[in-house]
Amino acid sequence: MRILAAAVLIVFFHAVAFAGTLETVLSTPTETPQAGQNMVFSVFFNNTGENEILVNLPVRVQCVLKSSDQQVETAANLIQAPSLKSFRICGKCFEKVRYSLTLPQTLNGPVSMKIPDLDGAAMMFKIDVEPPRPEAPKSVTSEPQKFETLDSLFALYQPYLKNIAAYEPMYFLVGTDPEDSKFQVSFKYRFFNKKGALAQRYPWVEGFHFGYTQTSFWDLKSESKPFEDTSYKPEFFFLSSKIKTPFPWLQPFLQTGFQHESNGRGGEDSRSTNIIYAQPIFIHYQEKNQLGIMVAPKVWAYVNNDDETNSDLKDYRGFFDLEVKLGNADSFVLGSNFRWAKEGASITLDLTYPLHRFFKGNLGLYFQVEYVNALAESLLDYKERTEAVRLGFAIVR
Repeated sequence: MRILAAAVLIVFFHAVAFAGTLETVLSTPTETPQAGQNMVFSVFFNNTGENEILVNLPVRVQCVLKSSDQQVETAANLIQAPSLKSFRICGKCFEKVRYSLTLPQTLNGPVSMKIPDLDGAAMMFKIDVEPPRPEAPKSVTSEPQKFETLDSLFALYQPYLKNIAAYEPMYFLVGTDPEDSKFQVSFKYRFFNKKGALAQRYPWVEGFHFGYTQTSFWDLKSESKPFEDTSYKPEFFFLSSKIKTPFPWLQPFLQTGFQHESNGRGGEDSRSTNIIYAQPIFIHYQEKNQLGIMVAPKVWAYVNNDDETNSDLKDYRGFFDLEVKLGNADSFVLGSNFRWAKEGASITLDLTYPLHRFFKGNLGLYFQVEYVNALAESLLDYKERTEAVRLGFAIVR
């Protein structure tokens, strides 16, 4: 039986020229590697001699991956080690470290990986693009599963968790004037199971999603730290798979949907609107240096807008915005959002940087700086212009 992204076929052993006693072994990943996803692999340093050896460990190594028709270079980051950058190995002993890399989406079939930074240590694995066959139901008499963490037991009763993913950026930002602080949470949920019979027969049904984004504006300057306003934005949308074009360097997608937005208040402070929108998304990504750019213009029309409390919202929000992101997948990313309306232009700039690069791969956060000069940033005060600088942390950028 062929398996999607089958496990590593062959592991090569390569001796490192270090006093003739150190041997480097690349171990196959414990989980099935898949194109476009993260892969963790182990490196064993084996001291075959009698004397103790000091090993200086690179935190980041370049990997050369080759398939039948292409060669790609990408970086692997150190995620686990006995010490920070170096360690000693006693005679006839070994130490194990782990690296992580993102497999390029374009690779498939047998793939060889070589690491020049580790004196050419290499291994081979196979990525199979054939869909997996449905698994036979497990017998009730089979060996019971072992659960070592609460999450693993929790996931057993939550089979739909795999359909939930991040959506819009998620962050917590404090303004240089604390009165202008804000945070945002967001997720999307895919309705149809990718491995279900319907999606296998009609792959396009995978594009149907529910999305939810909540943006809160928080006055951290006042003594009681009140929330000035909160926007609740549930939506239903369809996101296409990659659209084929004659340009191999371009990856286009299309998202279209219906979004409701309100601030959850009543009386004169109540604000709400609805839009239907279309957003083509164009992406160019260079796997060799991990540089990418995204351009995503968005157009919308208002549907059943609240004409009692925000009848002229369109004059401040407009009907169009342009989102552009540029940067390195493992470094700086600059995002911009430009919007034009009858009452004037609005712009937001966000610069993010992964903090794991300062903490040896241990901290999963981005540092974020935001500059905003915009009308209708919040629904409550949509006629006012907000100009602010904010600093904080993001988990999705």
